[in-house]
Amino acid sequence: MPEVVVKIPEELEIGFKELGESEANEIVCRALREHLSERLMFKLAGELLKESKITDEMALEWGNELKERVAKHLN
Repeated sequence: MPEVVVKIPEELEIGFKELGESEANEIVCRALREHLSERLMFKLAGELLKESKITDEMALEWGNELKERVAKHLN
């Protein structure tokens, strides 16, 4: 398995030292996994939408309509 060296900023150093090696490793792995998943999701979305006719205005309008419907449903 590849290894990664992480430089910890001074403002996080005290809290980081309180973590055990296993816990610190788990936190870094989880953060890396989430970041890579997000990048892949945006890359895939970009590929799916590159031929789309949907405008930013349409997406915002649909988002607002969805928020209103969800709010009505929850109340």
